[in-house]
Amino acid sequence: MLALLAITLLGAALRLVRLRYVPEDDYYDAAVRSMSLSLHNFLYGAFEPGASASIDKPPLDLWLQVISVKLFGFGPVALKLPEALGGTLAVPLLYDLVRRVAGRLAGLASAFVLAIIPLSVVSSRSDTMDSVMMALLVVSAWLLLAAVQRRRAGWLLGAAAVLGLAFNVKLFEALVPLPAFVLFFWLGARSKPLRARLARLAASACVLVAVACSWMVLVSLTPAHDRPWPIGSTNGSVWNAVFVYNGYDRIAGAPAAAVTSVLATIADAGNSLAGETPAVISPAGPLRLFAHNEIDYGGLVGTALFAALVLSALALAPLVRRVGEPSRAGPTGEKPRAVERAAIAGVAAWLILGYLLFSFSSRAHPRYLEAFTPSIAIALGTSLVVLARRARRDPRWSLLLGCGLAMCVVEAAAGSGRLSRAGLFGVALVGVALAAAATGMLARSRRSDLLPRSWTPSAVAATLLIAVIALVMLVDDVRLIRDDSGVQASEVTVPAALTDALSRFLERHDQGARYEVAVSAPTLAAPLIVKDGRPVLLLTSVYARPLVTLAQLRRDAARGAVRYVFSRGICPGPQYTTLPACSTADKWVRAHATDVTAQLGLGTNHGLLYELPSAP
Repeated sequence: MLALLAITLLGAALRLVRLRYVPEDDYYDAAVRSMSLSLHNFLYGAFEPGASASIDKPPLDLWLQVISVKLFGFGPVALKLPEALGGTLAVPLLYDLVRRVAGRLAGLASAFVLAIIPLSVVSSRSDTMDSVMMALLVVSAWLLLAAVQRRRAGWLLGAAAVLGLAFNVKLFEALVPLPAFVLFFWLGARSKPLRARLARLAASACVLVAVACSWMVLVSLTPAHDRPWPIGSTNGSVWNAVFVYNGYDRIAGAPAAAVTSVLATIADAGNSLAGETPAVISPAGPLRLFAHNEIDYGGLVGTALFAALVLSALALAPLVRRVGEPSRAGPTGEKPRAVERAAIAGVAAWLILGYLLFSFSSRAHPRYLEAFTPSIAIALGTSLVVLARRARRDPRWSLLLGCGLAMCVVEAAAGSGRLSRAGLFGVALVGVALAAAATGMLARSRRSDLLPRSWTPSAVAATLLIAVIALVMLVDDVRLIRDDSGVQASEVTVPAALTDALSRFLERHDQGARYEVAVSAPTLAAPLIVKDGRPVLLLTSVYARPLVTLAQLRRDAARGAVRYVFSRGICPGPQYTTLPACSTADKWVRAHATDVTAQLGLGTNHGLLYELPSAP
């Protein structure tokens, strides 16, 4: 228990230290600020205080953030605390999950890997919801294991319900392990008749669908004039926002090159004070998750993923019948070997499916990979224990383990550029030499009994190489923490100086208008919502889909409901239909409103703030 406590405390420290300095994602923080203002906003996930628009997904995780800011005040720590706690609690949960199948040592190794994977650390330090989703996936897996071991339908239904909650946090990202979960149950419960297994799967599917769709059904039953327009929807339906914008488009949407081109046009078209920069999108392919570029998938998850794939392949090569030490039979007498085989198949399916999906999907933000980081941790931690135990029994496995670990160390050093070619060659030679030396010394120690069995040279050599891999990840963790990594922060931001200037100007000049300002796009409105918590009029949604018609904007201006429009950039041409600057309302504003940007006192004279004419 002391080892688990130490690992959990390490995971907590990596996720909580300097938490207040990590850049926020204004898009989600704006929703938290708006939702904290009224029960109606809270229930519907309102994006702006007037509840004209809502966030593009169910607000379950945002509810946790609202509770946090209500308890501790609206600030960077309170906004990130639910994610940091979710990522931390997943560590001991994963330990107990693995322990029940592969033993305590494998559980500790898996928990340690999850605690230090840089991707999980960075995601847990952000104000996005992926870490909470990941923790719910671990809970669902734990309940699923209990359902197989205890042969109780209630545990399976509970696993389905928790997976439904995870869906309400991050939608289809939470369903990445679903095929693996189904495979595990099917193989683990194969002693049951076919009809019984199908019946339980059908019942759990109903529970999953019911829980997953509960919030969407509630919103859909609300009259249209009482519910916000979901950002991302093309018709005002929350189902469209969930299944199209956050479903199909995420996998087979606009090609990365096209998205990059559009964002680059936004960044280049006008004043740099708006702070917009093009998103860096890593091209799809089998090496995407090992690449060290601006996104740095390789540093965030590539080292652990490579080690998990290599060592799992070694561990499964002889097709052994069990993983680790066999656990005791459960109270029902279930044979542990069947559960272990099912667990091997389930974890392998989870790992491979996650790798393939995020390697070839059109868009894959680093935080999305939390959908399969538990499988990386389980595969790597369990494989290390299995290979170490084999090495104690057979010197040949010592050589294989050493070579495999040496490959992992070389990959980690090579990808990140930490060593020159000569250095990499030296690391490879040292790794193989250690493995070879361990092989020979292992045979000698068996004859002479100079060392206790648990302290064979093989174990020492393996421990050293494992320590190097762990050190590589911990170094990345410390670097990300010291640099206050903004990997998870919003890609399109507005500098604080501009937000402050806008807020001061509008407070003095809006003359009690209903809306603080009209804004051309949600990403530009978010920082102002976070700062002031006042209703804004959103002119467009994502891809410049209009939320307000030109006639509505002119009527609101005529009756004094809105006096100013905050926009930026120019429309390069009619073909750029997905740019807010090319929307009908935005082009009319530039043609007929008065540019008052100079009054902001920022050293720029045009292209940001416009005063609307008072008559249509």
